[in-house]
Formats: sequence, C-alpha cells, structure tokens
Amino acid sequence: MRRLLPLLLCACGGDEPAKTTPDTTGCAPISSATATWDGAALSISDPACGSAVLDARVLADGDVTVSFEPVDGGWQPVLTSAGGAVVDGLVLEGAYTLTGEAEPVMWRQGFQSWSWSGVTSLVAPNLDDEGLAIPGGDGDGFSSLEDHAATSWWVALLGRDLGGSLILGEVGATRTRFFVGIDGDRVHAVWGHRGDTLTLAAGERIALDPLFFSLGSDPNALHEAYANAVSARTPPRSLDRPPPVGWATWYQYYSDVNEEDVRLNLDELAVLAEDTSLVVPEVFQIDDGWQVRWGDWTAGEDFPSGMAALAQDIAAAGFTPGLWLAPLYVSRDSETYQNHPDWWVRDLDGAELAFSNLNTDDYAVLDITHPDAAAWLEQTITDIAAQGWTYLKYDFLYAGAQVGLRQEDITGIEAYHRAMTLLREASGDAWILACGAPLLPSVGYAESFRTGSDIAFESNRDPERAFYRWQARATAARRFTHGRWWWMDPDQLIIRDPFDASEVRGALASGVAAGGTWMLGDDLTALEDDRRRALLDPALLATLGQPGRPERPLLAVSGLDAGPVIELAIPNDVAPTTFTLDDGTVVLLNFGEEAVEVDGPGGVNLLTGEAASAGRRVLEAGDGEVWVP
Repeated sequence: MRRLLPLLLCACGGDEPAKTTPDTTGCAPISSATATWDGAALSISDPACGSAVLDARVLADGDVTVSFEPVDGGWQPVLTSAGGAVVDGLVLEGAYTLTGEAEPVMWRQGFQSWSWSGVTSLVAPNLDDEGLAIPGGDGDGFSSLEDHAATSWWVALLGRDLGGSLILGEVGATRTRFFVGIDGDRVHAVWGHRGDTLTLAAGERIALDPLFFSLGSDPNALHEAYANAVSARTPPRSLDRPPPVGWATWYQYYSDVNEEDVRLNLDELAVLAEDTSLVVPEVFQIDDGWQVRWGDWTAGEDFPSGMAALAQDIAAAGFTPGLWLAPLYVSRDSETYQNHPDWWVRDLDGAELAFSNLNTDDYAVLDITHPDAAAWLEQTITDIAAQGWTYLKYDFLYAGAQVGLRQEDITGIEAYHRAMTLLREASGDAWILACGAPLLPSVGYAESFRTGSDIAFESNRDPERAFYRWQARATAARRFTHGRWWWMDPDQLIIRDPFDASEVRGALASGVAAGGTWMLGDDLTALEDDRRRALLDPALLATLGQPGRPERPLLAVSGLDAGPVIELAIPNDVAPTTFTLDDGTVVLLNFGEEAVEVDGPGGVNLLTGEAASAGRRVLEAGDGEVWVP
C-alpha cells in the first residue's frame, strides 16, 4: 500500500540537494576551502565564510605528541608516546570568525536520543580546571539535567542566518566521547576528557576518530555532508525497507499494559488492515510492562499466554510482532541480579552504578565485558528472536556507554560498541529501533533511531501541544540523519482528546516532517473513526521515507531545557515552521501559542483537501498543513 520513493536509492550518497539556504555574503553552501595542519594547529579560512585556527593540546600524564593526518572525510588525530602515557583528552582550541550580520548561534546535539538538540544562542559556559566547557548529559538518565547550551555532543555548527557557518564533527565515535564547547569567540573540540582515558605503551601510536571541519553558508548542506562522511566511514544498516507503520502500547497503557488490552487492540488493528482504502499497518509492538522485571525477561502475570504464544498470534493476524526491552539495565530485585554478584559496572570509586528511573526501581548496569554476562544477554536475545519477535525496541541503551570499571579495561564508548554488536548479531534479521541511545556511536546497528524525548508521560498521559513542539524542534535538529544513518523515529502519534481538529492536523504534519517511523499510540477501540482513518491515509503516508530539510533552521533559536514537561511549564522552544521534502512536499507547522504568518507553497493540502495558490497564509496555533504540488 505504500511506495518507496525512487530517490531513496541515493539517500546515503554524497550529492548535495539542489535547494540551499540563501546567504548575503558570497559564501558557497559548502566552501571549497580545505583545512591545513602546520604541526601545531589545524586551520581553515574562506574570506566569504569565515575562519578558525585551532591549536592542539593533549591532556595526559606522560609525554605525548599529536599530529593530524588527512583521511577521507576529515582529519584524523594520531597520538604517540615515547615513554608511555595515560591520556585524559585531546583538545583543539582557538578563535573563529563568521561572515554575516545576524547574531551567531549554535546548532547543537545532545548526547543521546532524549537529549535536547536544536539551535541556541551563544551563552557563557561553565568551565572546568582545564578551561574547557562542561557539557553534562552523558551519564545516566538524570544527567540531562546537567546539559548546557554552550556545548554540543558529536557535532556542532556555529552560524549566522544568511551568513557563514562553521561545522566541527567527529566522523564516527569508536574510542572516546567527543564534544564541542563555545566560549565567546573561541571554540574547542574535545576527544575524551569525560572519563574515557586511553593508555599508551612506550612507543605506541593510537589513532582517534577523524574530525569533519568545514565552512559554508547552508547549515543543512553542511550537516548532510557531515552525515555522508560518517556513513562512508561507518556504513549504516540497509534502508531498503521503508519506515514502519504500526501500533504500540506505551502511550495508552504505559506500564499497566496487560494481555487483554493488547488482544483487543490487535483485533481492532486487524479490522483496520482489512480496509483497502487505508495503509495496511505492519508492526504491532508491546512496550514496557510485559516482563516480570527488567533483567528477568519472561512474561509477567498479566500476560498468562506467554510471549511466544502472543508473538505467534500477532503474526497470524498479519503483523510483525514487536517487543520492548531495556537490555543493559537489570533490576536489583531480579533473579538475574541476585544470582550474579560480579556482572555489574562499577563507578571509578568501586561502587556499582545505580539508576532509579524516576524511583520506579533500582537498576544496575550490565558489564558486557564479563564473559558470562555477555553470554546471558546473547542467549536472552536469541531466545526472544526465536519466539518470533522481529521488531525489537531496545531502550535505555546509553547505559552501555557509561564510564566505569569493567572486567576489561576499555572505554565506555568501546563497551557500547561491544554491547551493540552483540545485540545486533543476536537479533538476527529483526528490525532494531535504538532508543535512549548515544547518537553517533549507534550508526550501523539500528534501522531506526529515536530522535527526541517521549511524547507524553505517565504523569502527563494525554497529548500536549508543548510536547509536540519539543518533538518538532528535535526533528529539525536531527533531520540530517534521516535516510543517511537510519530512519528517524520521532516517537508515537497520539491524537486523542483533548486535542481538537487543528491540533490533530499539527500532530500528523509533525509526523510527515520527520518522515520516519509512523507508530499509532492511542487505544484503537476508543479512538474516533475519522482520526483512525486520518492516521492511515495513503496519500499522507506516501510522503514518508524521504530526505528533507527545515528551512532557515538558524532562526529557530530556543532555550535548552531538561525535557518536555519543563517545556510545558516554560514554553521557550521554537520549531521551524517549514520543512521541505525532496519530492516537493512542504510541511507547515505551528506549535507556538499564537497564530503565525507563513509562505504557503500552493498545491493541495493533504490534511484538508484544500487547493490553493502560493502566497502568504495564517497558520493558527497548534495547526499543521502538508502541501503537495
């Protein structure tokens, strides 16, 4: 019922899209200027765009020299020690300039799926003893409270709207964390320095992940070129299948889900699938709440038929069975934890890492370098896949990257790759959705990736405009990854009351702007029929699976917050009003609190059937439009 657009065949290629953000400086969308290394500093300059001169500094105990060598897609730092050393971090730091008249801003990324990503004003950083900005947000689920608008994980772009932009990004993350900090007119890029230390033996040479370093006038084009460089170095999973359409339990039932509710919605989805005027849903996914507890991954008492039988029944109904797990956290009340006292990651002082997940339980972090722990996890996932669960949502994955003491002396990032390799192989051909996952280190493991926070919460169960605003801002910030690294998963669509008709249109338009996973989240037995049909409209869903861009992204300057609930109380996020897909579809969004005037592209609005010519339009608060030529 859905079409996979021909342009997907080149979605991971290096061709620059024809449409670019205009500038007033003469700076090309992507500058032809290349960086140079003079033995002490890496520099780049284009008079029409800007410049940066970054000196190298190694934070180490022992003597270490550094050089930067050109590789495909970037500059690779190489550390060498004559007598041996322990390296805490590598820093490139110095002044930068940008052409243009607008105030410079930063397009920043958060550490993992739920972390705040978007465009911020330049603010004063919190500096550590080395004079480097403190990023925060790279530990357990609560570290997002420590995130800071003066820093960005994995890649950062400094730019002026209609002027020059500078981008710095790590081309793959295999050994250490990487972040960028801004301090006035100075920038620093840092490998490590967040607990991931490296030990060099006498005479040893270690190559770190390369740096993508470029100038240009088009922030979208620069991010896309960066994403393509990452894909060339770390091939993503095949995207020959379109983004999945389906239904999941979480936002209706949360952790109170039971088998009866699951089966009622399964029956209802089967009825919808028989309607030939609608898109046929593919996935039926059960989220958190089915298991005895985290770490004891067997059916709880509310699922008396057992998970193998349920997977068979879902498949018999014509759907792909989907299941949620948090494979790297284990409840301390579980039999798995009680029976294995030495399987757990410890902090640098020797105490076990702990996480409470909003006081719902007490969790330990599985040490994937312990052979027995790895074997247990491999068998657990293999058994679940063998039951027939072929869509696997792996959640809270950042736990595997936490800094700590493990059986093997490897960094948190190296441990994360060890864990993801195991999960990928044990899952077989299953579709993997990576959630709560570090952004850059997850490339190559998952077909889809959660690109924002939750769309609702057990304490705020119903849809809120502020939550969709938070999501749309995250979608704009991470849209460059879509179709290059994975399909974006912006989280489920919930459109039940108290949303009115215009807010339903806004939610649907937001899903089209993301272009990825399209998962329904309402109780299908209670949702109004017109809303159910709107969710499965073939014309609307035919737009999915395309590269696309937010227009004028540097104008969407927002205030960093710890999550959507904070946004509900302090509404300071801004999402772009216009997203353009590669086939010419244009999405207009307004999740603000007031009506806005926007440029309408003309054509037909798929959400209302209205036909109109190009021209200025008023978009009411909460509303959205999807225009096809």
